[in-house]
Formats: sequence, structure tokens, C-alpha cells
Amino acid sequence: MDTYRLNDLKATVCMFGDFTHFKDVIDFIFETNPFKKALDIFDCDDVGDLSEAITNDKGEFDEDLAKDLCIDCLDGENVDDEDPEAEWGDQMYDRAVGK
Repeated sequence: MDTYRLNDLKATVCMFGDFTHFKDVIDFIFETNPFKKALDIFDCDDVGDLSEAITNDKGEFDEDLAKDLCIDCLDGENVDDEDPEAEWGDQMYDRAVGK
């Protein structure tokens, strides 16, 4: 699992981050803000907009859609993409296993 930084919250989302899943981030926003402000944070007019933003075409919650929403609305970024040491480590691992 990649590590994501949500700059607006000064938090990370990863296995050992401040949040483990993006659904937890959405819950946190609604727990710590008035309802209308939480909707505004996610650029949603109502709960239907929010539901549509995080629900796939099968009508199920989609963690990837929640990730996209959180990254877009909370100034997020994939930290692993920026870390040259992590990439170097990945390259060394790939070499060691013969890729």
C-alpha cells in the first residue's frame, strides 16, 4: 500500500499512518466539522453528491474513489512517488529478484 499525505490535514494515509483507509478520513471530516462544512470540504452540495463521488457503478463503496476525492479536496499526494530513496530501494529489490 502506498503512503499518501493529506496536506490540509497534516496527516498520512497508509498502513501505519494517521489513517489506514480513506473512508476513515471521510468519517473524520464529518466527525470534526459541521455537516455543511464537511460537504463543502469535499465540494459536494448534498449527501447525494458525496455518495455518488465514492460509490462505484455496482452501488458499492469504492476506496479508490474515496482516495481520489480526498486527494483532490484535501491537497493530497502520493509520498512514495516523490521519495527517490524508496524508488532506489525498489530498484535494488527488483535487481535482487532478477527483474
